[in-house]
Amino acid sequence: MIAQEQKPMEEILGYLDGKQKVVVMGCGGCATFYHTGDKKAVNEMAEKLTKEGKEVFKIVLPFSFQACDIDKSGIWLEKNRKEIENRDAVLLMSCGDGVQIVADYIDEKMGIPKSVIPANDALGLVGGGPTKFKETCQSCGMCELGKTAGICPLTACGKGLMNGPCGGVRVGNKCEIDEEKDCAWVKIYERMEKLGELDKFIEMRDPHEWSKAKRPRLFEIENPVNIMTAGIGALPGFIRLVIGPKPKLEEEGKGE
Repeated sequence: MIAQEQKPMEEILGYLDGKQKVVVMGCGGCATFYHTGDKKAVNEMAEKLTKEGKEVFKIVLPFSFQACDIDKSGIWLEKNRKEIENRDAVLLMSCGDGVQIVADYIDEKMGIPKSVIPANDALGLVGGGPTKFKETCQSCGMCELGKTAGICPLTACGKGLMNGPCGGVRVGNKCEIDEEKDCAWVKIYERMEKLGELDKFIEMRDPHEWSKAKRPRLFEIENPVNIMTAGIGALPGFIRLVIGPKPKLEEEGKGE
């Protein structure tokens, strides 16, 4: 998912300078997990803007209805067309993808020239959980994890080195840039050693294909997922996860 944090109110108010009537719109995707676009966040933002003298209309997207998925968020945009037309700006509580997708839709599909302003800063693709996450992928377009024992040097290495460690590995195998951080290439070496694949460590590699990371990248899916069918199909599993018995991580009494 995309990690994000809310911008300082001073910055948000700066973007809204001269804009009296504002739509505050949330996101039911990543922003909900980070509490930067869920119902509570939208209500709190609306309250803050109201205290600043703004006239606010709120659009709360349900869970799993991401702002960047225009087939979903577009439903709420069309439903609230009149409110959007009568407002000076839309403050979108999502990542930059959501802001741009919604801005294009409002402008090109709905025919409403309107400022769409970001309330959040996107920090990158992260993995982990349930409470601690770290950046794991830069979406470079050419995944090298098969060559590096499942550890990405672009994100794990402080210098993003792709062909081995630098000459500044600290005592204790720490990073030259950050003494609190483990050297990514030492970790790659140690994992390869565990796997019995140290021969891969010294292999000559072709240069990374950076051309696949040119921006913007465009994609087309031949058979898009049907939202209703997928949602209904996932519902039983979701209900079991929420109200069903929790799996035991280890057998009772084991290790005693």
